[in-house]
Amino acid sequence: MVILMNNLFNSDLFCTEKPSNDNFMLHVHDNYEIFLFIEGDTRYIVEENVYFLSPGDVIVIRKNQMHRAYHNSVAKYSRFVLNVSPEFFRVCNCEEYEKGFVEPSAACNTKIDAETVKSSGLYDAFMRLGKYTANHIDCDTPIARSVITEILYLVSNIKTYSDDDSADTQLKRVIRYINSNFEKPITLDSLEKKFFISKYHLCHIFQAATGLTVHQYITNKRFSFASDLIKNGKSLSEAASLAGFSNYSSFYRSYKKLYGSSPRIHRRENDLKQ
Repeated sequence: MVILMNNLFNSDLFCTEKPSNDNFMLHVHDNYEIFLFIEGDTRYIVEENVYFLSPGDVIVIRKNQMHRAYHNSVAKYSRFVLNVSPEFFRVCNCEEYEKGFVEPSAACNTKIDAETVKSSGLYDAFMRLGKYTANHIDCDTPIARSVITEILYLVSNIKTYSDDDSADTQLKRVIRYINSNFEKPITLDSLEKKFFISKYHLCHIFQAATGLTVHQYITNKRFSFASDLIKNGKSLSEAASLAGFSNYSSFYRSYKKLYGSSPRIHRRENDLKQ
């Protein structure tokens, strides 16, 4: 269960007895996520990077980064997840702590090893947050916001992130290229020529690693970018064009297929929440 708190943050301890990778697909959201790994036989994928996890490791997922857990076995999977809206920093007067989530120098890697998590006080702060929100009734309290602010402060002051555990494979280079060029025309044929890889083989290894087709991955990246543009005042048609959709009709069809409603309806619903 996820506890929603005035759209500013949510947090909870999640346990899955026999995790199936079919239920942990690559996804993206427009807030920041701090993920504390407790137990499991799991590796974590963030964009093109893969991290093998040990108990106590933390993954910091920045806004609009594609990510998923991948389970090597059905061992019990437990984690504490904290999601924080960018608006939290403004409401709680801690805007300087957001730098750790948006500065390009910090965005290359996302794993903080368990030893650093312990020595920095980050692990203890997570445990206190769990204690203060355990009743699932009145979780948006001054003490909960205070501990979350402390967590954000601690993350913002951690300068050393662990390198990812995957080799610089052909697939990794393809994903890195897509992440940097999704607003441009990208096809399987163009990827085949650029990276000297059969498009059929690419489709197979791409979906095996991410759970998405190449087209679905690119579309998700474009939607995330378009969503940010719309929130910053761009019209739907402008956002669609800047995000790489060939025309508004293409954007509309893909949007409705993914979200189940038209972009205009979705936009009105989001406006009402603000």
